[in-house]
Amino acid sequence: AGDPVLDFAAEVADAAIDELFDEGSFLDGPASGEALLSSPLRPLDGNVEMANALVDLAALTGDERYREVAQETIAAFAGAWDRIGVQVAAYGTAAARLLRDPLLVELNDGVGSDLHRAALRVADHEALVVPDADADGLPAGTARVSAGETAVEATTPEELMEAVSTVTPDA
Repeated sequence: AGDPVLDFAAEVADAAIDELFDEGSFLDGPASGEALLSSPLRPLDGNVEMANALVDLAALTGDERYREVAQETIAAFAGAWDRIGVQVAAYGTAAARLLRDPLLVELNDGVGSDLHRAALRVADHEALVVPDADADGLPAGTARVSAGETAVEATTPEELMEAVSTVTPDA
């Protein structure tokens, strides 16, 4: 009952979890019925993409169930690290994201504003930047930068960069 796009993303994730999540990872099709192959596969690429999306969704919705499914998904492939090949980079990124709180930059400011452009310049390419955020009590022209329980507000690009350093001291 908030952002319709976020609500839709949660519905899609819930459907994928209900229909395709099986024994710790996602199948590439239904477990039974008509399919391209006689039995569904568990492709690493698709599982890593889903895990990353679930980490983002957990950060944006506050629903830790998505993060738990992402952890289970990445853990399902932990014993196969030596057979992964070039996909190990994406797998490693997803695993690393699960070891720390995601950087979230919520802006009560529009796309293209100075704050928005500054947020997009943040060194952490995995940061979630949400322009025009309907965040609780966030004044107009303000950004809230958070990672886990730590949150700092900023009103200028310089303050935003300082806020990122404050909430991610070990990054």
